[in-house]
Amino acid sequence: MNILENLAFGNERPSVFPIQRTDKTNYFAIGLLQDQILKKHTANVPSLLTVIKGEIEFFINGENFLLKELDTYDIPVMVEHEVKGVTEKNIFTIVQEK
Repeated sequence: MNILENLAFGNERPSVFPIQRTDKTNYFAIGLLQDQILKKHTANVPSLLTVIKGEIEFFINGENFLLKELDTYDIPVMVEHEVKGVTEKNIFTIVQEK
């Protein structure tokens, strides 16, 4: 399986591709085009973000972080955050504990 080949980038909304779901974790990839936004939301379980391709801006608690390829970020539970694509095509994965 190739994540890039399975993400359907489009202008309408971020692309989401489920990689693996088990009784303990949910693992998926999200693709964002340049300036495309994954709107404000919260994670209700512990989540680890890893940038696979490109760069993203991660907005949380009034701060923003530029995350580059292979950077990781532990997303706190129930804290509103937003993500924006910086380069032409941006891919990050999320691993969530259940």
